[in-house]
Amino acid sequence: MRRLICAAPALLSILVSHVAALPAHAREATVITRRDDILDEYDFIVVGAGTAGLTVADRLSESGDYTVLVIEYGYLDMSHSIEATVRPDIDSGPSDEFPRATRFYNLTAVPQPGLGYSTPPLMAGAVVGGSSAVNGMFFMRGSAEDYDSWVWAAGEEHEEAFAEEWGWDNILPYFKKSVTFTPPTEEMVREYNITYDVEAAYGGTTPIHSSYRPFHWPATVAMWNAFKRIPGFRFPKEGAAGDQTGVIWAPNSRDPATERRSFSRPGHYTQEDGPASRDNFHLLTGHRVTQLILSPAPTPDSDNWSADGMRYTPRDGDMPESAWEVRAKREVIIAAGAAHTPQVLQRSGIGPRQVLEAAGAEVKVELPGVGENFQDHMNFAISYISKSFSPNSTTLSRDPEYAAQALDLWETNKTGPYTTFVNSAVFLPLPHFTNRTEEIVGKLLAQDPAEYLHEGVDETVIAGYVEQKKTLARQFRSEGSTLLEVPFSGGSSFSIVLCKSISRGTIHLSPDDDGVDPSGRGNVEPLVDYRAFSNPLDLDLVVELLRGTRQFMSADAMVETFGPVETSPGAHITSDEDLKAWIASRISPSTGHPVGTASLAPRELGGVVGPDLRVYGTRKLSVADNSIMPLVPSTHTSSTAYAIGEKVSFP
Repeated sequence: MRRLICAAPALLSILVSHVAALPAHAREATVITRRDDILDEYDFIVVGAGTAGLTVADRLSESGDYTVLVIEYGYLDMSHSIEATVRPDIDSGPSDEFPRATRFYNLTAVPQPGLGYSTPPLMAGAVVGGSSAVNGMFFMRGSAEDYDSWVWAAGEEHEEAFAEEWGWDNILPYFKKSVTFTPPTEEMVREYNITYDVEAAYGGTTPIHSSYRPFHWPATVAMWNAFKRIPGFRFPKEGAAGDQTGVIWAPNSRDPATERRSFSRPGHYTQEDGPASRDNFHLLTGHRVTQLILSPAPTPDSDNWSADGMRYTPRDGDMPESAWEVRAKREVIIAAGAAHTPQVLQRSGIGPRQVLEAAGAEVKVELPGVGENFQDHMNFAISYISKSFSPNSTTLSRDPEYAAQALDLWETNKTGPYTTFVNSAVFLPLPHFTNRTEEIVGKLLAQDPAEYLHEGVDETVIAGYVEQKKTLARQFRSEGSTLLEVPFSGGSSFSIVLCKSISRGTIHLSPDDDGVDPSGRGNVEPLVDYRAFSNPLDLDLVVELLRGTRQFMSADAMVETFGPVETSPGAHITSDEDLKAWIASRISPSTGHPVGTASLAPRELGGVVGPDLRVYGTRKLSVADNSIMPLVPSTHTSSTAYAIGEKVSFP
């Protein structure tokens, strides 16, 4: 794809000279603590030091030829509790540097009619490292079709152009590059039958780690063995090779050498020879980018605005009379996440006209797709009473002798019960657990294109949704795309995840947002609207997910192994209407995987960025985070964020 860091030899010489001539105070520290230490101009400015943002900034700065500034709202929080995930490790650590609440944005949705007018949160990391510092540490990829679908949704006219840069084959090399995978030991393979394929899925040496835990409870092994006795279930050798359909081993983002969280701050900032040690890299924390500085188009009939820099304000303390400014010579890359990337664009005058005008923002590039197409994974839980296996997680709290032995294993060699984590999941395609696939697909394709989108939505966004529906119909019918995820570790409760919703939400500027004014601090959060169940077919889908889970839990192998008795919702709740009501009263519209609000798609289909990830109607402006995903993949999304960060930085 487009190489952001290419430069002519003469320009390279100038840039190297510029870096060598940095003032002493800038060369001695990369974490900027005083505004006076900010240079007037950088080659690249990255908005957001999260999962993708730090990846991009690391790659752009590693040659030493370019100056890079990253501005992050969160703090550089080095608290022990962020990395420590094992109870003895957490308990033995020092006090936190910052309150844990500061690690998240305070994002709450508008009332959701489909969820009884509740106002659910949107969990997003507000710390150096972003959501990779606070997530559940599942580290997996979707199936090949999850990424091919980004090309299919571009429509026949544009499919070839998008296929040149995206789709599974094009993103796989960046998946491989983005992570260092540690295979399970021979003992783990022998005891748990873990399968993997390094050649097909891995090969990178980046200090972002993916590994399996060295200990699993007996109930987890028992469930694996029960699944193997149920006809029709697949067991891929390596889900990360594009074959994540069936019962899979799912690794975690944990460093096996330390048994601690592996995330973008230690992997793309404080690692050996990383940006923290580079004098051409500056990180400004505790500040908010409010607006882009856009230079007018070169001709009156063009909307090709140039992103020449940005305005930013302090998170804490007194607000200056006007936002501070910093310039970008080569490129601005927005990696502020699915909630805040559209907010920065909209505040800058890039987005849907009616949204911008309602907030008092000048319309510079009318781009209706900004903040549209918001998606996440919905999830709810069901519970069982079942046969107990020992030892289990409660044994650690109830048996002092067992807990002492477990502690000795942890302190001696970082193994044993204290290292356990969820490493297993079921991913099933729709036809696997329902005979209603064609009925649901027929209803989907028969819907009026705009019937279940919000009032006033632009025709281009409607046209893009039509192509997405065709793509979803293709995936619903396919054995290579999954709709149901059920992580398991032998416990009595299961999270049921809807991997592909049909409803589409929005993230738009609040009319009260003062960030459109250079004198405003910009601390008004955007309006998050999941629009949960706005398309009623999602209710049909979640009912089928529940019934599908009931189906495999009632199989002879599961009954013989666990003797499960459903307690919630309870086997007596069986009708479609009763199940819909029960699910709607309990379901979360988010699994912490927000995507889609600055979509990779043709402009005439509501797209915000093209195949090169440049924002339509602009120069020197790109997006590199999960907001570019036109369709959410059936997987946890952190590994895809790393791959996007790797891909935007190199061809």
